[in-house]
This record gives sequence, structure tokens and C-alpha cells, in this order.
Amino acid sequence: MNKKLISACAAAMLLLAGCGNTISQNEGVQTAVTPKTQPTDADTTPEEETEAVTTTTTEAATTTTTTPPVTTTAAPEEETYEYIDGCILAYAGTPQVRAMEEYYYSSENGRYLADCVDVFADSVGANVNTYLMMIPTSEALYIPSELKDSYPDQKECADEVYSMMTSAKGVPINDVLEAHKAEYLYSRTDYHWQPLAAFYAAQTFEETAGVDYAKFDSYEEVKREGYLGAFYSVNGIYPLEEYPDEFTYYKPADLDKLKVLYHDTYFGEGYEGSLFYEDNDISASYTVFVGTDETILEVDTACDNGRVLVIFKDSYGNALVPFLTSSFSKIYLCDNRFFDINSVDFAHNVGATDVLFALGAASSSSYDKISLIEENMYK
Repeated sequence: MNKKLISACAAAMLLLAGCGNTISQNEGVQTAVTPKTQPTDADTTPEEETEAVTTTTTEAATTTTTTPPVTTTAAPEEETYEYIDGCILAYAGTPQVRAMEEYYYSSENGRYLADCVDVFADSVGANVNTYLMMIPTSEALYIPSELKDSYPDQKECADEVYSMMTSAKGVPINDVLEAHKAEYLYSRTDYHWQPLAAFYAAQTFEETAGVDYAKFDSYEEVKREGYLGAFYSVNGIYPLEEYPDEFTYYKPADLDKLKVLYHDTYFGEGYEGSLFYEDNDISASYTVFVGTDETILEVDTACDNGRVLVIFKDSYGNALVPFLTSSFSKIYLCDNRFFDINSVDFAHNVGATDVLFALGAASSSSYDKISLIEENMYK
């Protein structure tokens, strides 16, 4: 094992049971006050419990969009909140009602993440650009002001991790999401971001990688009304039912030019499929992307720049793919949790020029999820 990881593992093993919830002030991240309900480990978040694909046909109105939508409802007059099943429920009884997962972080796990990504970058070689994108939860943008100091600042945590890396590059997206927070960036009833947030994140990554990208008005907009996600269906936060989400996703103009193959987690022979699973039930709206996490997705595009992108991700990364098809000649999407071959060898074998680790906050702060990056390098 690389010596860099040995020291990181020793520190991170102290936090194996959870993500940690206390950061000392002298480490550059504000101290978290332990809330009344302690979290279970991030490995058991409802996003994983609800990834099974359903096949109920759903009607969805399709329109062409020209500019990003903006939230038009007024801000709630009072910042109310309560804890339900380990989650924060804010603004109940208003159109802004929103559930949020609690965020935890430790500098030890941050160091472990930085070292794992750096070791991958060193192992895959300088000819491959390696990036890390830490994707914030909705709590980073919408937590009631009274609770803001009770949890680590997600931007500060991400910046700390990026600053620790020496071989890989960070893709900071907190600022761009903050700038667009009045738009529909995160589902209120589900853990995941809305595709619009993924567009802004993808654009930031494309700028970092130095590739061209399609303008927002080139995408076809599809709306799905009445979406009640995992906070409702798994956590049982029923006040969300009064104001369900609208789930809006975007199809790239070159969709008919894409060749999409689905491989098993050993990268066996693939079968052709679609980038979107539009017949999935409204309650499984986030699975319109890719359909399942238990696959290695291969996408051949009409882009002829010769850049080959491999994404190692959790489910947050699925929403990035439609916004990257005009920027890379080929894209591989691999889930860290369902990957049964050596990740460094895989990147070499497919001719990767770029590798992106795209991780939601629950994954990027969890020792168990971070350790998957290390484990996949030595299979």
C-alpha cells in the first residue's frame, strides 16, 4: 500500500463508525454542535434504499427551454424547523417546505479523501488529468439561519480537502450553486440535487478541464409533476406531501447521436440501452438517469476532441452525464460501490485522458465510502 495512504488510514480508522461531527476551529472549519439525533453512517442513506428501478409508465410534458428557471415563490416569512428521523424539516406548511440531511465532516476523513485521490492520480500517471468534485447537499444552501452554525460549512470543508491535494485538481462548485440558489437546484423531498444544479456543476468542471460545452438553451426540458422522493417515501416525512416537487431534466441536442452501452461491474460485454429511463415511476424520478447504479456505463458521443472521461461517482454523479456529451468523445460512468475491477487498470485500458471523482457530501465525508476509492485501486 502506498505510504501516503498508510498514515491517512491510521487517522481515519478512528472514525470508522461514522463521518464525525466535530471540527476544531484551528483546522479552518467551524465546529459542529451535535444535534439531538445522531446520524447513522452515510452508507445507509435513503438514496441507496430507493435505487431499484420501477417500470410504471408516467406522462411527462415536454417543452423547450431557453433560460434556467427561477423560483418564483416568496421566501417563507418564518424560518421554522424540526428534526424527523434524523433529518431536518424546514418551513413546514409553506411552498418552501424542505427536508435536508444533516452534514458531518472531519479533517481526518478529509485528509484520507485527498490522499486517496492523489494516490490514484499518481498511479494513473501525469498523462491523465484527475479531478475531485465534492457535491454539497441542500443543507449547504437552504438550512435555516438559526441552525447554520450547528454544522460544518460545506464549502470550507471542500476547500480544505482541495487544498490538501497535490496531484489531483479540485472542482469547487459551492460558489456557483450559491450564486444560483434562488433557482430550483435541489429537490425538497429527496436527497439528490435537481438536474439544473448538475448543469452548473458540469459547466464548472468543463471549464476546469478546458473543453467546450453546449449552451443551456440547446437542451430539451422535460418536467415531471408530483414528485415525492426518499425523504417522504423512506424517512416518512409526511408534511412534504402537501407540496411535492417538480422534477425537471434536460436532454442534450445530440441525444440521437449517442451510442450507449451498459456493462456489468466487471466490464463484461455490454448491451445497448438508453441514457434516459423515462418510463420510470414519478416516485423514482431521479432514476431517469442511467436507471441503475449497478453498472458501468459507456457513452460514445459525436464530440471529436479525443478526450475520454471516466467518472467514479455515487448516485449524484449520474445527473452530470447528459451535460458532458458535447465535451468528451467518450464517457465511462462507474459507481465506486459497484465496481469489481482495478480502477487504475480500467482507466488505462479505456484510454482515459480525464478522470473525475464526483461524490455527494455524504460519500465524501464517510470513511467507508472514501475507502472504496482505495479498495478499487488494488483489486
